[in-house]
Amino acid sequence: MFIWNFLLLSCQETEKEVVYPDIDLYDFEAAKPWYQTEGLTYPEGTTVVTAFELEDQFFGGEDKRTIQTEVTFPQEGDWAQIGMFFRLDCPESGRCDHWDRTGSIQLVENAGTDDAESIELLRHITPYRIAMSNYVDITELAPILKGTKTITSFIDTWVGPGHEQGEGWRVTLRFVFYPGPPAGAAEVINIWGRRNITVGQTGEGQTVDDQIEPVSFTIPEDATRVVAHLTTTGHSFGNTYNCAEFCEMRHDMSFNDDVFSTNPWRGDCEVNPVSPQYGTWEYGRNGWCPGAVAVGDKIDVTDSVNIGGENIFDFDILLANGSVYQNSSPVDLLPTTATSLKLYVYK
Repeated sequence: MFIWNFLLLSCQETEKEVVYPDIDLYDFEAAKPWYQTEGLTYPEGTTVVTAFELEDQFFGGEDKRTIQTEVTFPQEGDWAQIGMFFRLDCPESGRCDHWDRTGSIQLVENAGTDDAESIELLRHITPYRIAMSNYVDITELAPILKGTKTITSFIDTWVGPGHEQGEGWRVTLRFVFYPGPPAGAAEVINIWGRRNITVGQTGEGQTVDDQIEPVSFTIPEDATRVVAHLTTTGHSFGNTYNCAEFCEMRHDMSFNDDVFSTNPWRGDCEVNPVSPQYGTWEYGRNGWCPGAVAVGDKIDVTDSVNIGGENIFDFDILLANGSVYQNSSPVDLLPTTATSLKLYVYK
């Protein structure tokens, strides 16, 4: 009788409902598509982890186009939401880089080893000469935001101290954990970290297909849902159709026999609240606007993958009408698409 009562009490304790603090979650949906931070506060009870605080990024005698740091995330805990605060400020001189530059925040697993793997957390494009600030939802990434990890910030800038076209940027990056019933994915499968794919070339070994090898991956047998998170931004102009920056392009994700297409064209750059900028910030672009984050597209692919088995992913980049892009008038800087892809597995 004593043993039975003990087991009964143990089961009852195990089944006790977890009580979470009463914290208001952030309305990321209402903040789309610019994710501005005016009035942003972190509610009491959240856990804030800072990666960078006004860290300089520039190019010159010292190359700080990429900077990195070690971050200690909470090892345990349930998170109803995880937000990422990202800000670019001008250097102390006040002279921001004059140009719009592509940038990326990445987490590096197994940093410093032969098994190092970069997972893109955020894609952004710097504004022309002024600051920007964003707050984005990264709740799905909860499984990899645990323990000590390496975080990098890359900005494709070519200016620095004393340069006539600006002196770079200063980056601030924070992660904000909201306790509550866990809402993130159970597992993150990184198909590609950020990579550049040249488009429009037709020579042997230079086509999109030549640059991409199909990727094999396995979905756990206890998975209930799988979401693909694709981020693409097109760069360079002056080529045929002004691709890949100023032309609309289609991105085809193939999971086994099913194809999912996205066209990330941004035709709303002229209403960007990060304004007024210099340069051509008002023009529409392939997947981005100067002075904005590029959050990508999330597509449910559950019905197209083999749960508990092997799957094949393939990728293609076409013109928006579905035809093959042929760059018949290339310039020195060939058109490229910067791409990253993650799969969020829910159980």
